[in-house]
Amino acid sequence: MPKAGTYSTSKTRKIQVPDYITLRANAEREVKDELGGFARPDDRVARAAEIIRQADVEIATHIDDRDAAAASLWFYEHTTGLARILGLYPTAYRSILYKALYGVHWQGWKEGDPFPKELPTNLSREELVSLAEQQNVPRIEDAAQRLPELARVVAVAKARRAAAMPFMQDAALALSEPPYDWDGEKIANHAGIAVSLVWAHWAAARKRQRS
Repeated sequence: MPKAGTYSTSKTRKIQVPDYITLRANAEREVKDELGGFARPDDRVARAAEIIRQADVEIATHIDDRDAAAASLWFYEHTTGLARILGLYPTAYRSILYKALYGVHWQGWKEGDPFPKELPTNLSREELVSLAEQQNVPRIEDAAQRLPELARVVAVAKARRAAAMPFMQDAALALSEPPYDWDGEKIANHAGIAVSLVWAHWAAARKRQRS
């Protein structure tokens, strides 16, 4: 996992790497402490659903800007170390660059698609800029300043979401059993989610119990 600190990307620029290990650990602990304090599963499921919704909004609001900033830094400024700055493994980082060029993640490539299966390699800086311009990759002037905070917000939101999910699943299952005996629709209405999600939470909780 990438370590925090000031990361040099060129002779003239340094970009701060957020302390992802601490940020994620703190976010997870806060969620677990809060949800673990609810004695009743109906209270727990409602709050867990709210945390997940809030995290989804944070992610949706910031992830496109994060990815656009990263792509701009790579294609136009040839910034190195971006996977570390994003707090991502190289495969996830490369997928961001691929989507910036072709509009889909590389995992979505299909035979016959009008773009290559892999990112282009062995291009000069000038060729990389030309390719990005041809593919309408946005150039973001303040990308280096914005990227660390955008990446931090997304990482914390994802950590909070991940921490809340098992509480959501277990509480939803508990409400379906005695003494509550709530059906899926009642749980869905109480938590403000789709019934299909309730069924998915039941399945996930049962699978975890069996493992």
